[in-house]
Amino acid sequence: MSNDERSGLGLRDVIVALVVLNLVVFLGLPAVEYAREAARNHTCTNNLSRLGVALHAYHDHYNCLPPAAVWGSEGLDLPELFSHKDPTPVHVTRENWVQLLLPYLGEEELASKFDRTVPVVDPRNAAARTFELTAMHCPADTFNRPDNRYQLMLAGGESVSFARGNYAINGGSEYVPTQFGTLSNPGPTENGYHFSEETRAFQWYGNGIAGINKSFALDDIRNGTETMVAIEEVRAGIAPIDPRGVWAFGQIGGSITWGHGVTGDDGGPNFQLETGRADDILGGPTLVEQIGEEVLFNEKMSVCPYCNENFQATARSQHAGGVNVLMMSGAVHFVSDNVEPTLWHVMHARDSPPDIFTDTYAQELKGNYDYGEAVPSDSATEILRDATVDQKAFTNSVGLEFQFVPAGHFEMGVSDKDQFLPFPADAIPHPVTLTQPFYMGVCEVTQQQFQTVMGYNPSGHALEGQFKDVLTISDTSRCPVENVSWDEATKFCQRLSDLPEEKAAGRRYRLPTEAEWEYCCRAGTQGEIAFNKEWDPQDDSGEIAGKMTPPQPVSTMPVGSYPPNAFGMHDMCGNVFEWVADYRAQGYYNRSSERDPPGPAAGYLRVIRGWHWVATGPKCKVYVASPPWVGSPYIGFRVVCETVE
Repeated sequence: MSNDERSGLGLRDVIVALVVLNLVVFLGLPAVEYAREAARNHTCTNNLSRLGVALHAYHDHYNCLPPAAVWGSEGLDLPELFSHKDPTPVHVTRENWVQLLLPYLGEEELASKFDRTVPVVDPRNAAARTFELTAMHCPADTFNRPDNRYQLMLAGGESVSFARGNYAINGGSEYVPTQFGTLSNPGPTENGYHFSEETRAFQWYGNGIAGINKSFALDDIRNGTETMVAIEEVRAGIAPIDPRGVWAFGQIGGSITWGHGVTGDDGGPNFQLETGRADDILGGPTLVEQIGEEVLFNEKMSVCPYCNENFQATARSQHAGGVNVLMMSGAVHFVSDNVEPTLWHVMHARDSPPDIFTDTYAQELKGNYDYGEAVPSDSATEILRDATVDQKAFTNSVGLEFQFVPAGHFEMGVSDKDQFLPFPADAIPHPVTLTQPFYMGVCEVTQQQFQTVMGYNPSGHALEGQFKDVLTISDTSRCPVENVSWDEATKFCQRLSDLPEEKAAGRRYRLPTEAEWEYCCRAGTQGEIAFNKEWDPQDDSGEIAGKMTPPQPVSTMPVGSYPPNAFGMHDMCGNVFEWVADYRAQGYYNRSSERDPPGPAAGYLRVIRGWHWVATGPKCKVYVASPPWVGSPYIGFRVVCETVE
């Protein structure tokens, strides 16, 4: 038989076939994995949709949403609950929002197995809390397994098991401070804590849709249902001692997200700092010791290595690049890890005005959205008079003093010397040139000046204010006005500009840009500035705001009580923090104009500046923003005067 007549495959044919087969497999694997991930994501979004239906059914029945969790008060020191002195009181945890929704998920039998009269750690609840609940399981999470149940160690040495879960209710984006604001840290403005020593009842809530022993109704949510997060993904802890992702555990991180906005260090989905640190959870130091910071970081499951309490946790998932979130409307969105942090913050805040969200909202959720740059403040119909013509300081019709500030160049956003707190990656040092001189308010606007222009005084540090008991003076009229929102501050500028005396003088008022503010604060100083951690009562510089541990409650003082800086400005590093004109947008320092940067063109929160690590620049660590519609008793403002021909 000739070679041409032989049947079968030759070596060459086999090799070609193998190459083709390998190529098909190589090209097909991504498609197969894509299909698998699509299926996992489909299951996850269906779970969230199902939870959304149950959430609204609960509201229809009770006219309110479920609380995030119900806690007892046995053994708790209620006045010191947020002192951070003791680990999280897990022994008082009773039912949580998932248990309350079980009847509306078709899980009546499971619901009946819980004994609501005792804590969830009680042996009578063992069978129920270890049940593998399909509705709370995202198949993308490889750590949500029966062999990785959460093992909670009680004070007596007993270990209590819990099944894992992948969804948490939105407790809010405001973090939980030791105090709800001080002069050294403006702190959250939307946390609430109320207790009675007599009845031993208490409520603790943030700016989300549910709190501890606290329920909200849909009418309490100012934010629109399309833009308000209700429930979101969380990951199961990566070791049995990790309390994150536990469906029957009414704790932050277990079945509640909390404190994952711009005011903490957990600000976004799957968030973690380059140095690690993110979620504050019970057993954090032990988890770091057992697993290692590198492993936690690589898993995007970083924790605070010295925190031993469930006080802060963000949304997390093993879906590539983001997390699924359920909105109050019932819609499910995939939110990118690169979403603008201020958008993430307001999506979790029930008091966010619905009109702050625009038609670009859906695009913004995909991340890396360019918010552009604002236009200069002077309008096309008005010509600003050259400030160099008259460089003298002056006082306007309501007693505001102004100092001439020359044009100049400086490096903005320089971190502090010997800083011991993390510096944000996007707050990079960058050159700034202010091409035009301007007039800056020598002092912060006072309570009397605000009263004169606006007709009211909102200040907390006033004779009739919230903090009247810490006042050390009998007349607060010259103390800085505070508890004033950014919106109110800009209205003050407009009304001041409209006064007949100011119009006749050709003067117009506005908030300073962040660049103008830092330029005046630095007052010619370049480079790093020493950061003094402690407050010395003998320090007469006025640099009170910024000291980490003031020894006693500190009140505001009359403006100008302390010596001015080299530009003649008082209280740039003390008294109260100050609103500036700019929106906060991540990465703006990287793309801002070198000449007269006006701030981003759009955004959600406005920048506050001051002395402490919550604001960038001199003697600062991290710059943050605050909702412009909310005031704080620790935030005031000063103004810039423009002269108009």
